[in-house]
Amino acid sequence: MKKSVLTLTLALLCSQNVFAQDQPTLDPGKSTYTYVRCWYRSGATHDEASTEWKWAKNSDGSYYTVPGYWYSSVSPMNMFFTDVGQETIKQQCKQTLGIDHNAADITYFASDMRYSFNHSFWTNDKSNQTGKINKIVSFGDSISDTGNIFNAFQWRFPNPNSWFLGHFSNGFVWTEYLAQEKHLPLYTWAVGGAAGETEYGFLSGIHDQVNSYLQYMTMAKNYNPQNTLFTIEFGLNDFINYNRTVAEVSKDFTTALTTLFKNGAENIVVLTLPDASIAPQFKYSTPEHAQEVSAKIKQFNQYVTAEAMRFRMEGHNVALFDSMALFNDMTTTPAKYGFHNIKDACLNINRSSSKDYLMSHALTNDCASYGSDSYMFWGVTHPTTHTHHILAEEVAKKVSSQFNF
Repeated sequence: MKKSVLTLTLALLCSQNVFAQDQPTLDPGKSTYTYVRCWYRSGATHDEASTEWKWAKNSDGSYYTVPGYWYSSVSPMNMFFTDVGQETIKQQCKQTLGIDHNAADITYFASDMRYSFNHSFWTNDKSNQTGKINKIVSFGDSISDTGNIFNAFQWRFPNPNSWFLGHFSNGFVWTEYLAQEKHLPLYTWAVGGAAGETEYGFLSGIHDQVNSYLQYMTMAKNYNPQNTLFTIEFGLNDFINYNRTVAEVSKDFTTALTTLFKNGAENIVVLTLPDASIAPQFKYSTPEHAQEVSAKIKQFNQYVTAEAMRFRMEGHNVALFDSMALFNDMTTTPAKYGFHNIKDACLNINRSSSKDYLMSHALTNDCASYGSDSYMFWGVTHPTTHTHHILAEEVAKKVSSQFNF
């Protein structure tokens, strides 16, 4: 996002850092219970991004509750810790909703009242753990954000009629598909618009995300970071929107991984950046800007590749996935991935403006005809959920043999 009137508008909506380091107050960790808000896509295909929700209920019609404790009693960015498993909560939503079509994309959140935000459930670990990967924690930007920026902007950004429930896509993003593939819970610290450093005072950069994760984990019972698979991807916003140097972003990358390793992390998936200049938004940019961004991405990817190897040599389990190679293959052999269109946005957007995330958009006639799953890009910048699914499948192939699932 570029500095503009929109930036000021969003700043008014979000008066604090998405992951500001608020200390828990008013009896944090006190035993209580919360309700479950079950979200689902009402349409039968990924072409319809809008969602609806219902409270999870028991078979007798009473409201289903989950015992546990809140991270904080005052922070709008919150999390509910419980001993109840994620699959148990999800099944309760499935039974409540009674929806079985494949595109429903059911998801669920902790919520004390109708007008409270969507908060993640964290399932506490048991004292006797096997040593296998038992969860995924993601850091990054809009490619991995599953609703953090949506909460921060009071459910207005991105517009829920055209973007799926706080996702910058028309459905799940790659980390969600990866978690499904591995049958693991996913916990997201990624923030749409994020860079290596915090921008505008409220778009939490990679450092604030990692520090927030560390703060929240002080409340998690029996947590062992060695059993967590971390994913990290960022840099596109730095180069496209914030005009940061490769050296600056490279330093952020190394600092983030070093902090994680110093705090017990051992298993990390790192993504190189795709060549963003292939996105439709660069139709509305200058060739010079596209070339500059592309050059920075390639240089940064070289650094990330070298650093991943260095960390492996130091004994850390770091898997490097070449997103650039995958996206290049998608654009050169689109039929291989089921794509009809790799150049245009599925949404009827004909400019590159952050204001469009506040608006509702129809599909283009071509996308409505062929379906969004045949498009590589949902908007002018971000991939469709089909593209995310492909990315997750390829990442899963890469990590399956390297980590102990």
